Amino acid sequence: MKTRLMVTSDLEQCSHLFLKIFNGEPWNDQWESIQHVQKYLLEFINNPVFIGFVIEQNDKIIGASFGHTKSWYAGEEYHIHEYFIDNDLQHSGVGSQLMNDIKTELASRNIHCIVLLTERDLPAEKFYNKHGFEVKKDIIFMYNVF
Repeated sequence: MKTRLMVTSDLEQCSHLFLKIFNGEPWNDQWESIQHVQKYLLEFINNPVFIGFVIEQNDKIIGASFGHTKSWYAGEEYHIHEYFIDNDLQHSGVGSQLMNDIKTELASRNIHCIVLLTERDLPAEKFYNKHGFEVKKDIIFMYNVF
C-alpha cells in the first residue's frame, strides 16, 4: 500500500468509492449520483489551501482524506472534511496507515493538529479515539434548516 498526495485526476475513483461507502451502512446517506458526489468533492479540491491524500493498493484508490489547512493562533491546523476507507478493507489497518502517513506529511509541513467532525457512537468515533483524537467538551455543533 502506498499513500500519496491527491491530484485532481483522482476525483473519479474517489467519487465512486465515496458513493459506495456513504450510501451504505452505517451512514445511509442518499447521494443521488456520481456527478453530485464529484461536485461536492471538487469544492474541497478547489480550495486554495486544500490538501488531500489517497492510499492505493495495486494502483487502485482504497481510501482518501479531503481536507484543508487553517491558520490558527496556535499554529496551522489540518481540517479533515471527508475521510474514508473502502468498506471491504475497514478494520484491516488501511485506515491506520493512511492516518499515520497523513500525520507524517503534516509534521514535515510543521502542522501538528488535525481537526474533524464525526458522528457519535459509530465505528469512526472509535477509530479516531484510537489515533489520539479527543472530544472537545466545550464545543457544540449547531445547524439551522430553514
